Amino acid sequence: MRTRDEHGSVTAEAAFVFPVLLAVLALGLWLVGTVITNVRCIDAARDTARAVARGESVESARRLGERAAPPGATITITRQDVTIHVEVAATPSKPRGLLAALPHPNPKATAIIQAEPAQSDD
Repeated sequence: MRTRDEHGSVTAEAAFVFPVLLAVLALGLWLVGTVITNVRCIDAARDTARAVARGESVESARRLGERAAPPGATITITRQDVTIHVEVAATPSKPRGLLAALPHPNPKATAIIQAEPAQSDD
């Protein structure tokens, strides 16, 4: 049986727990978004490097990578002899509110591949 002193304690506990749960949910969503941005950078770097290695033009490969990359990402393609080096860097949006105090990650991915040998028409 409850005494009169315990009346309203559930309300006080809920008033404390609810904002904490919302903060944890916001942190989780921000973290998932950051991981997805990183995975998209990795996919874009690999797709672009493979396209250049197959012999596609740099601009065609860049367009292919831009489809997989997060919005606003920069794709840098360099080629030295048969080695192709692709770097994709994204700048995710900054978190708001309490999450603004968190460090701002800069997702970046690199792919290095060897160009395929030239095909000869024998």
